[in-house]
Amino acid sequence: MPTAPEDPSARLIEQRVRNRIYDILEILADCDNGVDLVGISGYFNLFEDFVHRPSIEAGTSALSRDERAVVLEIADFLEAACAATPDFTKAEFVESGWPRQIAPRARDARLLFLQRGLFSEAFEEAEPGQRFVPSAS
Repeated sequence: MPTAPEDPSARLIEQRVRNRIYDILEILADCDNGVDLVGISGYFNLFEDFVHRPSIEAGTSALSRDERAVVLEIADFLEAACAATPDFTKAEFVESGWPRQIAPRARDARLLFLQRGLFSEAFEEAEPGQRFVPSAS
């Protein structure tokens, strides 16, 4: 297995970010158990940490157009959940039903990501499983 470069390219970083978003979708898809796993702060902040990147908002990341749309939709959903239940405890948030509303969309997003697969974390790929080879110009 190739080792990851010490100074990864912008493309490799974008591939890794896409993979981390997939990991976070797993947590969101796990409904109330996801909240238990990462806590209330983690539930909101993990996704936020990766989604609001200039490359994603500009559409220049490793996300496909459809993946980008669903990720931004879930980000809006999480923002609405946070605004609707300010100063809540983990138990109050779970009782509010928001995790049960967010989970199905996160599951759909996860399936969409898996249609392409996950990217390598060690080398650049044009698409998952297709190593990027720069053209000789």
